[in-house]
Amino acid sequence: MRHETERQHLVTVLKELKEWGVLNPAGGAVSMRLADGNILMSTTRLAFNRWHVTVNDFIVLDPDGQIIERTAALGATGTPMHLDLYRMLPRAGAIVHTHAPYSLAFASLGLPIPSVTNRADTFGEIPCLHADDQTVKAGVLDNPVPLEMPEGMVQRPDVAAVTLLHYRPQLEKLIASRAQEMERHGLGFTLYRHGAFTVGRQMEETADLMLRMEESAQTAYLQAGLTNGTVYPNRLYRPQDRMRLSTGRTATDTSPVSSDLTRRVSP
Repeated sequence: MRHETERQHLVTVLKELKEWGVLNPAGGAVSMRLADGNILMSTTRLAFNRWHVTVNDFIVLDPDGQIIERTAALGATGTPMHLDLYRMLPRAGAIVHTHAPYSLAFASLGLPIPSVTNRADTFGEIPCLHADDQTVKAGVLDNPVPLEMPEGMVQRPDVAAVTLLHYRPQLEKLIASRAQEMERHGLGFTLYRHGAFTVGRQMEETADLMLRMEESAQTAYLQAGLTNGTVYPNRLYRPQDRMRLSTGRTATDTSPVSSDLTRRVSP
């Protein structure tokens, strides 16, 4: 078995994410870019196993998703998104995907996560990408369409179609266009009704970004309880920059690029 040091590193990170309450049995994944350019990522069903992870519970894929080394199950259905992010972001060294509760609450409404703490400011925008996954999955099951799915992932075309046909274009527009920001900081986003992703230059940074994102989402939620639904990204110094969570907008009305919640002011 190759890359044992890196595998052990991911075991440790997954254990810590679980202890910190951002990783649960609903799903998730981690991956990292190896020195040779290949991708080491967690395999499917780890969430169902309550994240009891060993060094065998990872798969090594080439950048196109072909299997280099398999010691357990295949990559999860989110494999194409991991591969796309590494392709789009040359500085990306690691990815963390979780179903953390507070960021998921924002994602369930199709809302971007506001930066209400100084620890979240380095993200810039934290958009929510949108897809009508229920309709897409049902459509693919009823009328299968040809999809180029990576060899190293669970072959679920109904799930893969959501990423390949709907999220990939949004990643190109909203995330790949910010590749230069990776020279200074990592990026984050959520998927509608699904969960959160952070992308960093190495695994420690990427895990920390997930904690920052969840902290900001939790703080925004708590703010709303104190202010009857209004979230203030910077109440004392930008009092005009506020928005009620109960805007009445639907998910399809909410821009995946930005919103009042996530405006930035150049220094």
